[in-house]
Amino acid sequence: MTGARRILLTGASSGLGRELARGLAGPGVMLCLSGRRMEALEAVAQELRAKGAEVETAQVDLTDIAAAEAWVDAVAHAPVDLALLNAGMFDGRGADGKLESPRRAAIQIETNLTAPTVLALRLADHMRAAGRGTILFVSSLSAFANQADAPSYCASKAGITAFARALREDLAPDGVRVVIAHPGNIETPQTEVHRGPLPGIMPADQAAATILAGLERGRSEIDFPGHLRLGLRLQSLLPWQMQARINRGLRFHVEHGDDPDKGK
Repeated sequence: MTGARRILLTGASSGLGRELARGLAGPGVMLCLSGRRMEALEAVAQELRAKGAEVETAQVDLTDIAAAEAWVDAVAHAPVDLALLNAGMFDGRGADGKLESPRRAAIQIETNLTAPTVLALRLADHMRAAGRGTILFVSSLSAFANQADAPSYCASKAGITAFARALREDLAPDGVRVVIAHPGNIETPQTEVHRGPLPGIMPADQAAATILAGLERGRSEIDFPGHLRLGLRLQSLLPWQMQARINRGLRFHVEHGDDPDKGK
């Protein structure tokens, strides 16, 4: 498809990624999708092709640096207009009361922080050379929260937010835009394993529409729901002991099941 808007999207086989792909699909769009479950990814691709989009799919281990870079290079043989780094996972305290193991913590940080950092740096090389492009990171309101039941998750999201903000300053003079989405609780595989309160939870299609609308309006950070973001801002002004008291009513645990990598 000559002259098509070229879009890269990770984590497209389910949840928020699938809804973002649906929201972006249409004639004149080339979607380059990655996901862990190829059968599910191909099902999404068929649906998007029916909407008039051209679609390429790839099963990529995004924690494999060489494989991640090779995928970006393959996609970027023509300039990438928009890259949405959405793939991630969620983990935390188990039903036995123990926090995630060191191995699970490492997998989570690799997936949520290292992988999008590697992808973004490689994309930045291509976009800087083209003099255009947008990179959108899907972080989380957890980047601003102290969740005692998911410290590694909070750290990974805070880390990617800090990285994206720094990258934004570096790329702005070259005509490359960096956007960060900080959604709250979304109906995805993450919430399927979450056992506890889920304030402000919204359907994945609504969350995707909110992100794409913010992107279209030119926002640099898309934080929602707004009342939860405001609450976290105010809470951050309090001593940590008072914050911990407020957080007691939001404590949770995670049903790990058999898949240590299950998440968004």
